[in-house]
Amino acid sequence: MRHNSLSFRLWLTIAIAVVPLLLFALLDYQERRAEAVASIHTEISHRLADANREIRAAHRVVVLVLEIMARSDELRDADPERCTGIARRLLGSVQGFANIGAVRPDGSVFCSAEPAAASINVADRAWFRAALGGHGITAGEFIVGRISGKPGLVFGYPLATEAGEVRAVLFASITQGWFERLIQDFNLPREWEASVISATGHVLAHHPDVSRWRDHVVPADALEQMTQVMRTETGIAQFAGLDGMLRLYGVSTPDFAPDSGFLTIGAPLDRSLDAVDHRFQLHLSLIAGLALVSALLARFYIYRLVEVWALRVRDAVARIASGSPGTRVGYDTGVSELDELSAGVDGMAVEIEKREGELRRLSMVIEQSPESIVITDTDAQILYVNDAFRRTTGYAHDEVVGRNPRVLNTGLTPKATYQDMWSTLGRGEVWRGEFHNTRKDGSTYLELATIAPIKDAAGVVTHYVAVKEDITQRKQSEALLHRLAYYDALTELPNRALLHDRIAQAVRNSSRKEVWGMLMLVDIDRFRQLNDTLGHAAGDQLLRTVARRLRSGVREEDTVARHGDDDFAVLIEQIGGTEAEALAHAEHVARKLQRVLEAPYVLGGDESERHFATLSIGVSLFFDGESSLDTLLKQAEVALYRAKQDGRNTVRFFSPEMQAVVDAHARMEARLHEALAEEAFRLFFQPLVDRHGRVTGAEALLRWPQDDGRMVSPAEFIPLAEDTGHIIPLGMWVLRTACAQLAVWQSDERTHPLCISVNVSARQFHQADFVASVREVVMRAGIDPSRLKLELTESAILADLDETVIRMNQLRSLGIQFALDDFGTGYSSLSYLKRLPFAQLKIDQSFIRDMAQDEGSEAIVLAVLSMSHALGLEVVAEGVETPAQRDFLRQHGCEFYQGYLFGKPMPIEAWGDFLEMA
Repeated sequence: MRHNSLSFRLWLTIAIAVVPLLLFALLDYQERRAEAVASIHTEISHRLADANREIRAAHRVVVLVLEIMARSDELRDADPERCTGIARRLLGSVQGFANIGAVRPDGSVFCSAEPAAASINVADRAWFRAALGGHGITAGEFIVGRISGKPGLVFGYPLATEAGEVRAVLFASITQGWFERLIQDFNLPREWEASVISATGHVLAHHPDVSRWRDHVVPADALEQMTQVMRTETGIAQFAGLDGMLRLYGVSTPDFAPDSGFLTIGAPLDRSLDAVDHRFQLHLSLIAGLALVSALLARFYIYRLVEVWALRVRDAVARIASGSPGTRVGYDTGVSELDELSAGVDGMAVEIEKREGELRRLSMVIEQSPESIVITDTDAQILYVNDAFRRTTGYAHDEVVGRNPRVLNTGLTPKATYQDMWSTLGRGEVWRGEFHNTRKDGSTYLELATIAPIKDAAGVVTHYVAVKEDITQRKQSEALLHRLAYYDALTELPNRALLHDRIAQAVRNSSRKEVWGMLMLVDIDRFRQLNDTLGHAAGDQLLRTVARRLRSGVREEDTVARHGDDDFAVLIEQIGGTEAEALAHAEHVARKLQRVLEAPYVLGGDESERHFATLSIGVSLFFDGESSLDTLLKQAEVALYRAKQDGRNTVRFFSPEMQAVVDAHARMEARLHEALAEEAFRLFFQPLVDRHGRVTGAEALLRWPQDDGRMVSPAEFIPLAEDTGHIIPLGMWVLRTACAQLAVWQSDERTHPLCISVNVSARQFHQADFVASVREVVMRAGIDPSRLKLELTESAILADLDETVIRMNQLRSLGIQFALDDFGTGYSSLSYLKRLPFAQLKIDQSFIRDMAQDEGSEAIVLAVLSMSHALGLEVVAEGVETPAQRDFLRQHGCEFYQGYLFGKPMPIEAWGDFLEMA
């Protein structure tokens, strides 16, 4: 129990209240004990006095006996016999005497009531010497008789002549029994003790249990203790008796035998004090009981009223101090002062909780902040860093605390930055800037820092806090975004956006400096075919190689950019002060680049496999600043388009005539868009016949009639639809219309067996929803899918062969048939024919037309027929226009034909008459 605890002080208060009562009881006890002891002293003194009176009475008997003997006539002549006779008569008449006799002056015993075995001399006895020099009875001497051989008390009595000369000494010896009877006559209370002890320590008599102590000798130290007690004023003291029991003893010596022995009477002190002790114990028990009851009541009351409350307050304060500010005392004592204090503690806890919540949130914000936070003193010694700082720098907390933040500076940050920082902070202002710092592992990073001075209430700066953000990734991302926004990822050349910005700037510079510039568009001829046959990886490698060659073929300040998928732009400024100079310089640059680009390309890992690519170049010049960006680009595109029209692999400069063609192209695109919206297109059907001339079906061909009745050639608008993306809705219109017509034919018994072939462009086939769209059209039309045949070109199937196989098999599972159109004109391969589920091959009409004059065409036709038979594929010969062509094909096993010999493409309205004629 702590000395300053409430419980200790409560018990101390109770103790203080009880102590006076205890002191009073103790004083009363001591007083009563002293009275009891005094009473015992008095009783012992009385007992000793009574004992001495008894002894004196006995002594008078001895004196009387000796005086009787002294007056006796038998002793006048000291006759031994006569003397012995009277001594025996006297010994027989009294009790307690051991012997009576007489001694001559020389100490020899001549008279004895008890016979002696030999002559006895007692000259050495004290009683004898005392009698020789005295006039009356001597003091007794405790001795062991030389005649009786027993202890006893001997008295001497001188018998003198008239002249005063001692003629004999009478003696009387008292036995132990006499002393024992004397002690018994004391009538001592129970457990009292009385003893008669000689000076030599022999116990002459003892009460009680006399037989036990007869012949017992008391130790010398006990005799000395008795002597000391006897010399005291009272002659009473407490010591252990012969039986070892502690008593209060009175010690004296018999009056008739001084210095010859001891008379002791002992009272049991504990028995004598029992009543006092019992009374004291009763008082003490009563006081203790009252104190205990009072203490318990006070303890219970204090516990309920104060201690429980104090414990709750203590525990609440301890929990609040240990970090649990939500703790409340919440205990109603009914004592206003205590309840007010409880409310104060609860209010304090609420305020602490509120402040700790704010501090916790602030601490969490600081510690968990994604940005590094550093706190330093005014000497720039680091006091705190958060976790973001440790993650960013790689330094542990203990490695930087106490150090200067320049541990991160390895000289990459300019000194001017630090000068500006300290100048700003010295003015008490917030500084913001960038540091080029170094991590613990040696790597560098760029950091955006905001450093603010922290001031106390007096406005004195006490600390600095720095919030730092690692902007390395942001800078890299900005650079990457800038590169992604303005540079092509594949070739690392400026992209279209950056090109346009540089063209606009070049046009302005040209006008201001009055010099000519040129814009050149370079397009890779037949790049799509190369991509389809050799794969996209080869196409990408070709683009990168062309980009490197273009970059190496011009000046450092010139711009080479990727303008589209397979075309590049070259922007060159200051090519001449006059138009003639500019033309000559532009042509020189174009020819130079053409030569650079004509070199073979290695598109695979094998150096021996080389690819030759041709490039078409269109050039537009600018000078006066009036040419807009769009105008200049269109002019270069027109020149490029003319280069492709003129056979590719050539250079063309823009002219006004070229612009007229471009304008016509734009007008057709607008009309195509309107025709789609108005569904102005029509389907014509060209018959498909077997070797016997029977019509087995038709190919659906798209036609675009004009208001004046003329038809726009498919060779004009189909490529345009491909370029603009209109081919996708246009192709779906053709498919829906053809399926609707097939449904009509299947409802008529005469036309039920006929099938319809529909051309599908590569762009349409590779749409993500193409399979689902075809399935929906077929289901809505309600046709037999086996009568629908989709014609694909090699360019459609080779773009992604694996995806093509999946899509064709999905449609084939519906029953739809597939035909490979224009076979032999591209990069025909037996490998994909084996993988793809084609049912039919269509020999391109160019081979049919030329086979009579060209042996190569004839050989190709025969090879296709032979291969198809081997693969189990049907063959359709397109463009059969003469009987000779038909007969040749029939002779070599061709089963199906299509061409003007059997029927031109015709609208559906003319098919009724055609079928009647067929």
